[in-house]
Amino acid sequence: MRASHFNRAVLTLVAVTVLAAFSSCAKNEPRPRNAEKDSVAAIAAAAPQRTITIAGFNTLHFGWKDNKNKDMDAFCETLANYDVVGLLEVMKPELLGDVETRLKTLTNVEWKHVVSFEKLGRTTYREYYAILYRADRSTFLQGSAYIWNDVGDKFEREPFYASFKSDSFDYTIILMHSDFDSDKEVMRREARHLSGVFKAVQDADPKENDVLLIGDFNLSASDQGWDKLKSLLTVANLLPATTLTTINSTGKPSSAYDNIWIQRQFTEWEFAGTANADYCFDKVFSNSTNPGKAWRQKVSDHVPVYAVFYTDKADDD
Repeated sequence: MRASHFNRAVLTLVAVTVLAAFSSCAKNEPRPRNAEKDSVAAIAAAAPQRTITIAGFNTLHFGWKDNKNKDMDAFCETLANYDVVGLLEVMKPELLGDVETRLKTLTNVEWKHVVSFEKLGRTTYREYYAILYRADRSTFLQGSAYIWNDVGDKFEREPFYASFKSDSFDYTIILMHSDFDSDKEVMRREARHLSGVFKAVQDADPKENDVLLIGDFNLSASDQGWDKLKSLLTVANLLPATTLTTINSTGKPSSAYDNIWIQRQFTEWEFAGTANADYCFDKVFSNSTNPGKAWRQKVSDHVPVYAVFYTDKADDD
């Protein structure tokens, strides 16, 4: 997707898989993964046509304390189920090299990533966005990554977006991690402004309209804050608004904060009809008496959300 005048280009970092791990966690060999037992991988494998699985995941401070408090085996076994995954709350993007090394061990293919050059946020707490992808199934379109030019400071963390191509399916991912406040109007204001972001990114290239808005919005898709985005013709959330995507302190799914949005008139052709939250803790912590609680303590307080798309259909944009 070509850049428009209202966006500022940011330097993107496309990392090639390396053979040495970048963090102390790399000393531990990844646990073997049986893809046949993985529900997300099984869904994609069962599709009669070529597909990719695109996900979004709030990582809960990836990189803090060099990930010593994270179970990196469980983290990477989960990411290996997807082909492209947008990551939120990335604190140290340089540690993504360790993830790519582990993912290559698990999948036998190279992984790469694109990361926002700037750490985003209004206060001393700031985050990066990153998009990990299997190099054999997707290609990053060079020069297509941008941070939204947030005139008027409407967002706590400006959206980040980048474009990719998988076979015949070319698409742009917008990542967003919304502000959180006890006052829902804070999140609603950001959701309303996302309608302008979605339309502007889509309109930047009249020949390309497949846009996926993925993120942790701290707001259910049924909330009134989304009315403006939904007013764009055929824009819809792929996960039902009742799908719980966070994990509470007892290990149970709770709030419906994460979702994936598309404009069906353009992307319905490629959407394979499958989108959900991945309650992966039951697999990666199957030996735990409380897998959900183990996931929250060792990986994240969110679960990934994903959708499956055909890649071998004629691009209809």
